[in-house]
Amino acid sequence: MPLFRPEAMQALRRWREPAFVAVFFALSVWFLWKALVQSSWISGMIGLAMAAVVGSVLYVSYMRASIKTDSDGPGIVEVREREITYFAPENGGSMDLDMLLRLQLSTLPSNSGDRNWILWYPGGSLVIPTSADGAGALVEAFAALPNLGYDKIVRAMKADTQEIFTIWQRGS
Repeated sequence: MPLFRPEAMQALRRWREPAFVAVFFALSVWFLWKALVQSSWISGMIGLAMAAVVGSVLYVSYMRASIKTDSDGPGIVEVREREITYFAPENGGSMDLDMLLRLQLSTLPSNSGDRNWILWYPGGSLVIPTSADGAGALVEAFAALPNLGYDKIVRAMKADTQEIFTIWQRGS
């Protein structure tokens, strides 16, 4: 019999990267504090640089953990050199990220899951469940879009309402 419930283990696995980075952030802040107490400006600069770098890594890992979903949904997502391919029994497809006109996240109920990415391109759209295997690579691919805000993705993923959130649109 396992010590922890499977849901608890899944949550621990999801947040292990931010927790690990947070330990290093605390160590870098401690190093900075020790340098300031001892009036060592060289150690202080090193501690400040460490805290800045580790702090930014902590922010990115927190955002990734906030966006991460299970990979038990239908289909497989593959991202290769800005080419997004969704292999699915129904409604699969492929598109180039440079052709993307609008990126939306739907929280409306559907057959493929409770959340779906909607990628609009000239002539149609590609609907990909956030729970598809490999869908985590989409967020990293979307990072190449100009003026994309991760905060919009996090808010849409955490939303309790059933609606379609526009995350990014070309030209805006």
